[in-house]
Amino acid sequence: MMSRMLRAATAAGALTVALASPGFAQLDANLGALTPENVKGYLEPLPKALSTTLNMAEFQSASIPFAGFNLTVGVHAMGVTFDAKDNTYLPRDPQGFTHTGNTLPAPTVVGSTVSTAQPGQGGTTLYNPGGLDLSQFVIAVPQLSVGSVMGTRALLRWIQFDAGDSELGHVSLFGIGVQHSLSHYLKGLPFDVAAGGMYQTLKLGDNDLIDTKAFHGEVTASRKLGIWVQPYVGVGQAVGGTSQKNNVKFDNENSFHGTLGVLLGFPMVKLHAQVDTAKETGAAIGLRFGLGN
Repeated sequence: MMSRMLRAATAAGALTVALASPGFAQLDANLGALTPENVKGYLEPLPKALSTTLNMAEFQSASIPFAGFNLTVGVHAMGVTFDAKDNTYLPRDPQGFTHTGNTLPAPTVVGSTVSTAQPGQGGTTLYNPGGLDLSQFVIAVPQLSVGSVMGTRALLRWIQFDAGDSELGHVSLFGIGVQHSLSHYLKGLPFDVAAGGMYQTLKLGDNDLIDTKAFHGEVTASRKLGIWVQPYVGVGQAVGGTSQKNNVKFDNENSFHGTLGVLLGFPMVKLHAQVDTAKETGAAIGLRFGLGN
């Protein structure tokens, strides 16, 4: 089982690098050309994407035995797609510069790689940096689930690696959570019900360029159809915050989080796929090995 856990962590790191934009390391250089106020506008799409992505694929079943040993370890890939409105923002004039004419929309971090040239008084020109041309944000993480004690299981996510200057740079994610069965109190329901919560931190880039913290509480319902198929739904609340190393803090991301998915629970292999709606709409897939749901 430990060797599978190590392989899962390695696969998650490789998948994260493969799915991420090779230009992400350019982000630090782009931010250096902006005032703190414009950094906030430039990065605005990221907090929503990070909050939604982190809070996916935590709970794929509400079926938790009251007691007994169950352990699974696997990899979950979660991602969101950016809307067209996420591609631009209206920058503010920095000190010492006054624009002329209309303020030109500038690319956000997920927008076009082409910078914009804003004309200013006295023949000056302000160049706002381009983005990374991202249509989606995807990350893969290993997750360990262990239980059960009085209908409760614990969850753990962890990954840390350095992808190098040409990739994401430093990536660090840690998450811990619990899920408790409510079906032991609500006898006679035709489906299983459980309540759970998970707290996570994600740091991207060198010197913690982007630092996100998220908590997600959810009530999950699932029902076994036949031997292996188990559809599930989740309703919860997501709370999170993102900061940038130059002391730029974003508004907290507090939102409803809904989940609809299906779990294929074979004896030692578990596959799942789900769609999520929160500040952004996303999807997740996962592969786990072990005993239990």
